[in-house]
Amino acid sequence: MNEKQGNQKDTEVQTFTVPLPLRDNKYEKTITSNIASKPSKQEIINQALNFHLQGNATEAAKYYQYFIDQGFQDYRILSNYGSILKDIGNLQEAELLLRKAIEIKPNYAIAHNNMGLILQNLGKLKEAELSLHKAIELQPDFANAHSNLGNLLRELGNLKEAELSIRKAIELSPNFPEAHTNLGKVLRDIGKLNEAEMSARKAIELNPNFPDGFITLGLILKDIGKLNEAKDYLLKTIEINPNLVEAHYILAWVLLHQSSNKLSMKYFLKTAELLRGQKSQEPNHVRFKIISQAKIQHDIEQFEYLASQGYERKKFSTLALTYKKIASEINWPSETEPINLSQKHQSQIGDIYNRLIHRIEAPKLEQEAVNNSLNVDEISNDYFKHEFGLTYIDNFLSPSAQKSLRKFLLGSTIWFDVKIGGYVGAYMGEGLANPLIIQIAEELRNKFPKIFQGHPINQIWAYKYDSRAKNQSSPLRGINAHADFAAVNVNFWITPKEANLNSKSGGLIVYDVEAPKDWNFNSFNTNQKKIQEELKRSKGNTKIIPYNENRAVIFNSNLFHETDTYEFKEGYENRRINITMLFGHRKR
Repeated sequence: MNEKQGNQKDTEVQTFTVPLPLRDNKYEKTITSNIASKPSKQEIINQALNFHLQGNATEAAKYYQYFIDQGFQDYRILSNYGSILKDIGNLQEAELLLRKAIEIKPNYAIAHNNMGLILQNLGKLKEAELSLHKAIELQPDFANAHSNLGNLLRELGNLKEAELSIRKAIELSPNFPEAHTNLGKVLRDIGKLNEAEMSARKAIELNPNFPDGFITLGLILKDIGKLNEAKDYLLKTIEINPNLVEAHYILAWVLLHQSSNKLSMKYFLKTAELLRGQKSQEPNHVRFKIISQAKIQHDIEQFEYLASQGYERKKFSTLALTYKKIASEINWPSETEPINLSQKHQSQIGDIYNRLIHRIEAPKLEQEAVNNSLNVDEISNDYFKHEFGLTYIDNFLSPSAQKSLRKFLLGSTIWFDVKIGGYVGAYMGEGLANPLIIQIAEELRNKFPKIFQGHPINQIWAYKYDSRAKNQSSPLRGINAHADFAAVNVNFWITPKEANLNSKSGGLIVYDVEAPKDWNFNSFNTNQKKIQEELKRSKGNTKIIPYNENRAVIFNSNLFHETDTYEFKEGYENRRINITMLFGHRKR
């Protein structure tokens, strides 16, 4: 979306997220029949750029690949082709092409800009920042690079700098809809929702068929509470492009906030289908390649579990054996460090790995899912006795809710996020959403109105941890100290207490220290050095809440908290599983 704009001196084109066809020997015949019996280098370049400028990235990609296959080199072709490969998730290949383009022409600003976007997608944020600064250094009036730098700075949490960078892009190119959209995103993060709304509306005014503008405006309107208008814009986006994942995902949350739960589930499931389904339009995306030894071991154990429970025994037993063979062939750098699957191994499991191939139903219960015997007044009073807000509840879910949810989390192949610490994550837009988990969130809000104060549910995720430290002398640790971008946090556990080998740990550590209101998201969520300095400076008390089956911890989400050390029994069903629900937004 951010690859077209600015006063560039060389040909640059917009790229689109499209499936790229597999290379085959028909390329040459197709291309030569279209333009000449023996196309010249320049004829191929012209046709490729023409297709790209028309928005036909698939055809452009054929010409780009054919051009490279002929042994030709051109920095524009390499840069543009790399940009297409980025959009379909072939990030490593894209990076190689961009590095070659820069090697051929080091002062080509567009290539540095495109390289910055690729590095950003690879998670190499500091390198990406250097590339975008280089693009601006080479071409100070490059509006696109200023806007992209602003986007990157936003991801890094430097919101003030991000705003300045994007406003510079708008100053250089006032009719640049992407920049107005990006400004809307930054202003939303800062909390200036009315200004953010104006920026998103300006983007749509400049381009009435601009999906990212509709998505951004829909998100802002959701935050403001204009749910019907948000829904209309998101439906308009889906009408423009039915395969836009983000539109389906945000619409699901809007509908959830309107209590249209069944319709909300429809869009959550569509999001998961687009992202993780068998027919995903981005089969070469990095999300289907990233793996770790801990992750593949989890998948092997899950397949064996499914087979043992009678689910497609032959299929899952065969998959477990295939994954074991692949695991034995990979030279793992460590148990937990993520790497990419090789082309060979991806060809063997690419249509299965990190995809939603099995899903257990978790329907809404006719009876209450949250235990109806809880003493609401006692729990609410205990929450407010704490200086900042903290309590915990035992026997949180009803037995039937706990059993159903546990069955869903053990059997559903939704654990796609590969974490450096060895644990795996599941999210609402990738298969975690189900009627029961939504019922639990709604009942919490309704049962404890003093605590939740009408805050809507804004996020739910689940993490599943390895059973026990392997080849290490100390117990495993989960998530480091952080705060969340919410008002109230609910964290609950469902693994049987017998799996926990240390009844005094394995749960959650909550510090009596709030993240300073002027800290940005990156600071209070990931900057460990800054967080530890703040914890040391404040000398706040620490509340250690040990693990217990069906225990829920409810606390002010702005409090720093982290996973306690844990050691659970070996075995798939003994893996520690926690679910986090975030309600409302952090006060600025």
